[in-house]
Amino acid sequence: MSDEARVGDVGEGYVDRGDLTTGVNVPARAVGIARATLEDTVAYTTEREQFGHPVADFQGLRWRLGEMAERVETARLLTLRAADRADRGRDATREFSMAKIHATEAAVENANEAMQLHGGVGYTTERDAERYLRDARLLTIAGGPNEGHRDTLADAVVERYGRSRGETSGAT
Repeated sequence: MSDEARVGDVGEGYVDRGDLTTGVNVPARAVGIARATLEDTVAYTTEREQFGHPVADFQGLRWRLGEMAERVETARLLTLRAADRADRGRDATREFSMAKIHATEAAVENANEAMQLHGGVGYTTERDAERYLRDARLLTIAGGPNEGHRDTLADAVVERYGRSRGETSGAT
């Protein structure tokens, strides 16, 4: 590789990969997948009819669509919060880990829901549901597996909310 095409220093790629606070790329992609699964599922369930009605008319299914929307919005807000904190030059370790964990798991949950609500056609390449599930699952590993982010998050939480051993809560 020529020096003009090199990004970073030789031998430092693995060091950078081990840093779990490198950005919001993965959570942002996960938000996109979670949202796409919601949009596609709403479109499909409003078109698909059973018993003379679109299946989206059934209360239980509508609640599931609502839960999918909740996951999209909470993942989006956590991702935006992490990005804002980083843009302001503040430590965003905790926020990045929260966003990565929540957004990637929201994408997987929404993709699973989309597969279920699409029925058999969801397993075919006729619809995007099967691809969303594959792509969403990959994001729980990409950018560092969620287990690593759970460790990073736990460390940040203990550091932020923990007390030194010399402090007491006033309780005996």
